Amino acid sequence: KARVLIESVGVKVKFLPAYSPDLSPIELCWSKLKEILRSAKAHSFDALDEAITMAVNAITDENALNWFNHCGLFFDPI
Repeated sequence: KARVLIESVGVKVKFLPAYSPDLSPIELCWSKLKEILRSAKAHSFDALDEAITMAVNAITDENALNWFNHCGLFFDPI
């Protein structure tokens, strides 16, 4: 019933496996964040705090769009 209602307004329903990290854009985001944090080699709380801020700020709109597209969840750029 919900699927019919959703599809009636032009939205395509896409069912994914219960857990599918290869189809999850957030997994690609975590991968980039961890890569940046590893390269920062922070050895103090302050350095880690700065590295986390730097890593989060390094994520771009283009990164997110590419991750969604890579996972088959296509969006047109705004």
